[in-house]
Amino acid sequence: MADQTNRREFVQAAAAAASGIVAATGAAVAAAPERPAPRPSSMGARFRELLNGPEPLICANAFDLLTARLIQIHGFKGVFVGSSATNQEKLALPDQAIVTVGEIIEYDSIIAQNVDIPLMADVDDLGNTPLNVYRFTKQAERGGIACAAFDDRATRNRATGYAVPGMFPKDQMIDRIHAAADARTDLVLIARCLAPTPNGSRTEMLDRAAAYAEAGADAVWIAMPTVADYVKAADIVKKPLMAVFGNGNFPATPAALKAARISVTQTPPMVNIALGAVDRALTELQATGKMVEAQKGAIGRDLSDRVEQVEELNAMSRKYGLPQPSARER
Repeated sequence: MADQTNRREFVQAAAAAASGIVAATGAAVAAAPERPAPRPSSMGARFRELLNGPEPLICANAFDLLTARLIQIHGFKGVFVGSSATNQEKLALPDQAIVTVGEIIEYDSIIAQNVDIPLMADVDDLGNTPLNVYRFTKQAERGGIACAAFDDRATRNRATGYAVPGMFPKDQMIDRIHAAADARTDLVLIARCLAPTPNGSRTEMLDRAAAYAEAGADAVWIAMPTVADYVKAADIVKKPLMAVFGNGNFPATPAALKAARISVTQTPPMVNIALGAVDRALTELQATGKMVEAQKGAIGRDLSDRVEQVEELNAMSRKYGLPQPSARER
């Protein structure tokens, strides 16, 4: 019955009608001169172009805006911010879903709006119900986030660690992917399979991954033990794959990613590396009253100025008639 036609069926019907109109005016369209394809205007479109490009997309892991800027300066084309960053930076707590999806999106949006490369955000489950997912997808795209990676782990089990089983049933995850796909305009969607499933079956995991891809995910995030397993997964899923590369087993190099047929990767977290440097500085300070050795590892003034965009700020100060360029606060 007409009143039972759902949203997705309506969109499909509208698309079919539109295709008929296009066919009827095909001659006029054919007569128009070809124009070069425009550069993608949104961060989501830019991310999608990179995701489907000839080279793997390496998104180095940032935990705040300063590290995201440094990643950009080093020439990476994308940046990844995990949900762990929001837990750690806002509350200094581990990544066990203490912060909300809304807080994650708010935190990541500040970073996304202040870098010039697309940002991929790990947004946990993106909301417990399809209605939550729809709302938060809209919010993420409005915030300038280019890609939302969300997983199939049930909300209750997010606080108990990855080893504890508890995932959304496959049909519920598919409903959530449909909601996200309906809500987005250019936002790239990556569905994460947090398998092996409770029974440890990689076959079931790959079945889920293929279903998520068919439901509308632009890529699927999985974890496999070997390169051969990733290659097998790519044949089954038939959409770009994402995985964590950059550790001892899987280096984050284009050659290694191509061999495993990985299209996009995030690297291991940086925050403990940064905390390690601070810890060594504090240890030296307690022992000697100085931080001479620790300061040898600090970034130089020129790089610091680039990270903090001092020249851009000074240019704005001159443009708007401030008495002098902005002073560095040190």
